[in-house]
Amino acid sequence: MKNYKKFLQSLYKSIIYSIFTLIYGKIRGVISKNNKRFETKNIEIEKNNYKIFICEKSRLYTDTIHDAATIIDNKIVAGPSFQLRNHINSNPLENIVFKKGTPAIKKNIKGTVLSLLIGGSGNYNYWHWLLDIIPRLKIIEKYDNKIDYFLLPNLETRFQFETLELLKIPLNKTISSKKYNHIYADKLVITSHPYNLTNNPWIDHLHIPNWIYIFLKEKFIPYVKSNKQFSKKFYIDRSDTNSSNKYSRFIINEDEVKETLSKQGYAIIKLANLPFIEQVELFYTAKSIVGLHGAGFANLIFCKKFTQVLELKSETAGNIIKNLAKTNDLIYKEITCKPESINFSNQSGDIKINIDLLNKMLKSI
Repeated sequence: MKNYKKFLQSLYKSIIYSIFTLIYGKIRGVISKNNKRFETKNIEIEKNNYKIFICEKSRLYTDTIHDAATIIDNKIVAGPSFQLRNHINSNPLENIVFKKGTPAIKKNIKGTVLSLLIGGSGNYNYWHWLLDIIPRLKIIEKYDNKIDYFLLPNLETRFQFETLELLKIPLNKTISSKKYNHIYADKLVITSHPYNLTNNPWIDHLHIPNWIYIFLKEKFIPYVKSNKQFSKKFYIDRSDTNSSNKYSRFIINEDEVKETLSKQGYAIIKLANLPFIEQVELFYTAKSIVGLHGAGFANLIFCKKFTQVLELKSETAGNIIKNLAKTNDLIYKEITCKPESINFSNQSGDIKINIDLLNKMLKSI
């Protein structure tokens, strides 16, 4: 029965792909760099080189996961297109459009569209929203023409709507690629990645350029009004994270950790319960922060110098939080543990915190 269902699903997809190929044509090869409808502008920010790709009368198709193809005359444009394979942007000839075409109804858009697509987990992740997507607005400042619409990975989460409002990007100027994954625009504008400069994400994410932090501080810290009195010492509570994710990352004895921290005067805070600007204020006014390795630590960007940070982490988690903290002149410490269960990929694995060690570390911060 399962094989029969798979056969029917495969047959259905094949028929759909064939129909859309008849409508929009087959994708054939990579476009020449000297095409008159494709222009690249090179810019520099703090000695880092970036590109702005400008494509006239072009299409963009994305599977909303790993691939996004910019298309002119049914040929893919290599620079602004991406096809992520194991997080690396691979050869454009591996883009999914060569296998299945562009199987979605095309939405025609008059005007200039800025694509902020990044693919993968970045579509929903707070860290990637702040550090991969929003900084592109700084890069695009070098583009001296009007942007009519902003193509985004998706628009579902509270922090997305709130940051867009603060950035003065009206919702009627946004397009969700989840709803419209195939568009045609008078002009498509796409930037290179803000910090994945060598196409080696495992290295590049450890060396995020300082201009990104400065840009985010300039955009959001001015909105801090200090209307609430937040605790200066707090623990980032991730207990509401979806535990069904097989790549889980939890503290096995978290109740004991929370009790220990509470006795030391730490508030227990779930960041998801706070509006974005209150998260900014929480970190901006903090003196000491403890938490399990996770996206919420992106808010360290908004801390004042010399804020104390204690990261609880699996030994598989890497040094991305450490580097972010040190680049922003924070005082960083860590408790690193061997995962006791689940270690499918980097940053994943459940850990047990040594409470005696935790108490010792708390005395030093």
